Amino acid sequence: MDVAAVTLLFGDSFRCGRALAEREQAIRAADPNVERIARFADEVDVAAFDMEVQSAPLFALGRHFVVRNVDKARKPKPWVDLAGRSLPSATYVTFLSTPDAKSSHPFVKACAERGVLVSLPGLPAKSLVQAARSILGESGLRASPQVLESLLERTNGDLVALASEARKLRAFAGNTDVAPDMVESLVFPGAETTVYPFYDRLGERDLRASLQALDDLRDDAGRILAGAVRHLARLTALRALLDKRVPQVTAGELLGLPDWLLRRLTAQAKRSRLDEAAAALALGVRLDTEVKSGALLAQDALLELVFSVTFAAAASVPG
Repeated sequence: MDVAAVTLLFGDSFRCGRALAEREQAIRAADPNVERIARFADEVDVAAFDMEVQSAPLFALGRHFVVRNVDKARKPKPWVDLAGRSLPSATYVTFLSTPDAKSSHPFVKACAERGVLVSLPGLPAKSLVQAARSILGESGLRASPQVLESLLERTNGDLVALASEARKLRAFAGNTDVAPDMVESLVFPGAETTVYPFYDRLGERDLRASLQALDDLRDDAGRILAGAVRHLARLTALRALLDKRVPQVTAGELLGLPDWLLRRLTAQAKRSRLDEAAAALALGVRLDTEVKSGALLAQDALLELVFSVTFAAAASVPG
């Protein structure tokens, strides 16, 4: 079965999640070793992402880029251009819109014109409940309306996540009926793990939290390191602007950051003096260069960067 190289899943988040799982399954049927890489369009630099997508993998592994929140990107045109380009062999990109995306959005319209838009309107409430009940039934489970509502709430209405939780509940269930306390103790709200919590903990100079966030990742260490360098570059630039007392709105425009991300990064930038931020960035650039030249293993470079950035973090720095 041929799988489209580029697809935009547009509409209901529940059905988009299920469609994403089906697409992932089809891609893995063609290439069992494909690597899945998650990104958020409103947090990444589109030019850097374009280079990442267009660069052929070193070891001929397939790659499946999953890009969420594409309709929230500050400038849609670069994304429109990127989605229209040819991709290297064994490279797939799946874009997902937010539930409130409009069909008039430039990116959505462009994908529709190119025939790569998959529109998935929301399920009626009754259909969603029926689908959830059917998923539980496939695992040999039954649930009261109250328990079923709790399951849907905890899985955010994601039928794919609910199916995973159903298998877990079946493994622990003493019988076919799902008890409320079982849901409370075993089912936790979930989201796709990305590199961004690690970058934030690194920016906060929190060693324990950085290592924990890093341990949760299954991404390539070299790719994580390169992203960390970009993150440190943003923080250094922001720290310099803070020292110059540049207004926040102007700083956001200069760095191309949405307000919510600017606020988050500002809090991190304030944890370092400019000389500290610049030193961390210089170290990151050097380590990244050594990794790319083959002089240093990416995993070792990444750990060195984490320990160096978080070591002896200043207890108080000027804001």
